[in-house]
Amino acid sequence: MSVKFPKKYYLVFTLLALVTALAVNWVTSNIAKQKEETQYLQLDRANKRAAFELQSSLNTYAALVSGIKAYIEITDGEYLEEEDIKYLLDMQLRDLSIPPPFSISYLDTNHIFQFDFTMKKTALENLEGTSLEKIIGKSGISRMDTLMRSSKYYASNPTNLIEGIVGLPLGFGILDDNGVSKGYITTVAEFAPIIDRVYKNVNKEDFVYRFQAGNGNYFDRAKSYNGQKCYAKTEDPEYFKNFNIPDESYVSTTVNFYNKKFVVSTAYKRPQENSMVMFITSLIWYLALLGFMLFLVIQFYVYERKDKMIAAQNKRLSEVVATKNKFFSIVAHDLRSPLSSVINFLDVLKQEEFKSKQTAAIIDSLEDSSRNSISLLDNLLKWSKLETGQIKYEPIPLDILAITKDQIKVYSDNLKQKGINVRLESSFKGTVEGDKNMIATVIRNLLSNAIKFSNDNDIIVIEFSKTAQDFIFTIEDNGIGMTDAFRKKIFSLTETTVQKGTRNEKGSGLGLILSNEFIKTHNGDLSIESQEGKGTIVTFTLPLKS
Repeated sequence: MSVKFPKKYYLVFTLLALVTALAVNWVTSNIAKQKEETQYLQLDRANKRAAFELQSSLNTYAALVSGIKAYIEITDGEYLEEEDIKYLLDMQLRDLSIPPPFSISYLDTNHIFQFDFTMKKTALENLEGTSLEKIIGKSGISRMDTLMRSSKYYASNPTNLIEGIVGLPLGFGILDDNGVSKGYITTVAEFAPIIDRVYKNVNKEDFVYRFQAGNGNYFDRAKSYNGQKCYAKTEDPEYFKNFNIPDESYVSTTVNFYNKKFVVSTAYKRPQENSMVMFITSLIWYLALLGFMLFLVIQFYVYERKDKMIAAQNKRLSEVVATKNKFFSIVAHDLRSPLSSVINFLDVLKQEEFKSKQTAAIIDSLEDSSRNSISLLDNLLKWSKLETGQIKYEPIPLDILAITKDQIKVYSDNLKQKGINVRLESSFKGTVEGDKNMIATVIRNLLSNAIKFSNDNDIIVIEFSKTAQDFIFTIEDNGIGMTDAFRKKIFSLTETTVQKGTRNEKGSGLGLILSNEFIKTHNGDLSIESQEGKGTIVTFTLPLKS
């Protein structure tokens, strides 16, 4: 079944949908931005760590070579022998956590190998007595001429060695006291252990690392990608091109090594959460929120309809209640006058002497019925006014004793007919603040009930007392009493609570209901204790002014 909403609901829902879309987009953008920033920080941290480890490995290698250089300078090249250099390296390698250099060579000024050895158990070509030119060519020899004229360190780019490894040459010239060259020392470190130290201390599960020489050539632990012939028989599984990652995904750090620069770059091995996943997630959240808001709009629409229906029903009910109260008021008011006339007429008739006792009994019965009807009409009229707010609560200091005596006088004929005595007992002196008409009505109703339900020649006891906070009025009779079930529903308008008196006097049940409402108006309390066949005690309290 389709439901047609008013236009304003469609406008509200559209506005909510737009606001939600903007909110979801803003939240998603912020989440994506924060995630991107976090990922970049993690990537940058990993790259800085790799660069630090590479720099540390190179520095350790340089420290080893600097020991050789210092020894040669101290001895002025006098002990430039293979055995002396081997001994010196053995001493240094005890304190340095670095693999031994792959090779150490001493060449004279003609670039002829004087010795060439390794600290590793690796077979080298016998180069002693041969020229370096056959290995590096004339262009390389030109660089070596420059190297041997200076005692400064000179590093070369990573190179592929005939032994199947990639090496890092580092050398320095040997000069005498006059600055004349005696040749040069060149050491070659194997790059694999240097890069292994990097991989050992970084996260290679999530990141790929790219190593690049200053001339733009890449290298790894197995080879240098510089166009040279490569003798390596293995591949480096961590070589960056194995992962097919675009250049823009890398962050880089430059590592300085004397006259050379090395660039370490890092990227994520696996692509991070892409925008499509984020878009789908955001769309799901958006649709969920949209569904929730649609549910709220529908609930609000249903609530508004129900609220209007209830308001309309309340209005109709108020009109009905007002009509009912007005009707009660008119009926009570209009009936009271003729009933009063009937009572007055009956009083006149009672002064006459009738031969028939039956006629006198009928007149008495008519008078009792009329008085009960007037009492009912009075209560009905007051209850109607109370319901419509026509009775105003106007508290003044009250003389409860005087009010009670006045009400006893009102019922003097009834008391005389049943031979009932009323005993007043009071331990209270003073006044109570309250509305005189309301309190008089309450006492009159309670006294009327006590007379109605008392047996002939009984006693009704009225007692005044107080506590620190309340004035207490108690009226007790020894009449027919009532059951617990009857007592529990006596203040209900929806329950039938009519009970005949000991002389079949009629009642409406309205007197106690009205009395209870009047006492509540005074912030007091009205309670009933009763036992069937043994009488009833009715008590009401009124707060005392402190």
